[in-house]
Amino acid sequence: MRVMASAVISMRFGRSFLKESFVRFLWAGTPHEVYLDLARSYAEREIERNLLPGAMRVFTRHIENDDTVYIVTASMRDWVSFWAERYKVTVIGTELEVRDGRLTGRMATPNCRGAEKVARIKEVVDLSGYSKIFAYGNSEGDREMLSIADEAVYNWDHIPDL
Repeated sequence: MRVMASAVISMRFGRSFLKESFVRFLWAGTPHEVYLDLARSYAEREIERNLLPGAMRVFTRHIENDDTVYIVTASMRDWVSFWAERYKVTVIGTELEVRDGRLTGRMATPNCRGAEKVARIKEVVDLSGYSKIFAYGNSEGDREMLSIADEAVYNWDHIPDL
C-alpha cells in the first residue's frame, strides 16, 4: 500500500513586500498619466458607493461642522485623493514611485499602516493644535492611529456625538 502525504508550507511575507510585489506586477512601466486617469475614474465610480452609509454620514457631519479632516489610508493616495478633493480633504496614504514619467513598481513611501500611519500623521499635522481628535478605523492596521485619538471608533462600534 502506498501512503500519500501532503504538506502545507506556510511562508510569512510582510504586507509591504506583498503589496509592493502586487504593485510591481500591475503597474511597473505604466505611464504616470495613464495611472492617474485610472485613479480618477475609479474615484468617481467606486469610492462613494462602497462606503458604509454610517461612515459617510459621520464623514459628512465632520465636513458640515468645518472640522479639519484627514483621510489616512494604506491604499494608494492617488486613488483616494481624487474623491477627497470634492470635500477639500487631505489624504495621507501610500505613494508610488515615479521615474521618467512612469511608475517603477516600487512604493515611494512605506506602506501607510500601523505605526507608519501615526508617523505620517505627525509629519503632516500638529495634533497639539486641536482640542479634540476623532479617529475611525476598521482594520488591525488602524489600531496605533486610534490610540492617539480622544475619540476612537473601531469597526463602527459606536457613532460619536459631534
